[in-house]
Amino acid sequence: MDDLNPKELIKKFDLDGSGTVSQDEVELSKSLIELSLREEKSHSHRRMAWVAVVSMCVFALLPLLPFIPDSRVSTLEGISDILFLSQASIVGMYFGSSSYMSKKG
Repeated sequence: MDDLNPKELIKKFDLDGSGTVSQDEVELSKSLIELSLREEKSHSHRRMAWVAVVSMCVFALLPLLPFIPDSRVSTLEGISDILFLSQASIVGMYFGSSSYMSKKG
């Protein structure tokens, strides 16, 4: 882990270029970092929901492919219930939390 260089930290958080970091600059920097982390978390949740939707679509179309034998389709049938339930839960939680957060804020 690299040592933190105080001069680099001052440059990073000294928003007005005065050479010192005031309490207001620390608070503003902290708010910007929190906003950036919240945005990154939102993007990862969105990606996770899209992967769940795509995987359900692919799994639903899988038995229709001509090169999948009927014996494999019956094997996939047992897995499909839990797969669709878990993937739909991920998508539902994403939309539910997005809706809750939009009403909260």
